[in-house]
Amino acid sequence: MKAGREPRRWTRSTTWETVPDGDRRVCAACGTAVRSYRYRFHPPESPSFERCVGLAWCSGCRVYSGAMVHVPRDQVLVDALASLPWDRRERIGRSETKLVGCLDEWMRNEGASHTS
Repeated sequence: MKAGREPRRWTRSTTWETVPDGDRRVCAACGTAVRSYRYRFHPPESPSFERCVGLAWCSGCRVYSGAMVHVPRDQVLVDALASLPWDRRERIGRSETKLVGCLDEWMRNEGASHTS
């Protein structure tokens, strides 16, 4: 990115395409590896605990999609935001685009081995 330029904003899309590349998927438009993250939305005592939010995105095109996904009750998910103070987690969680941006940065910096 050029100095002084703001990065492009994240855009939600239901139509961006990915293609297989070995054991991963890449963005059909730019060839960047697709990143993904799943998190639980309901508390453990809820009958909907297995209904989770799944996000996938392309860092190159800055496009993402999200959907409800099933994750078995006994599967433990990595919490990328666990180290953040509660108030910052709350602010990030209010905006899907902020959440995707934060997750993308986390995966680039320290969580690259924790993709789900």
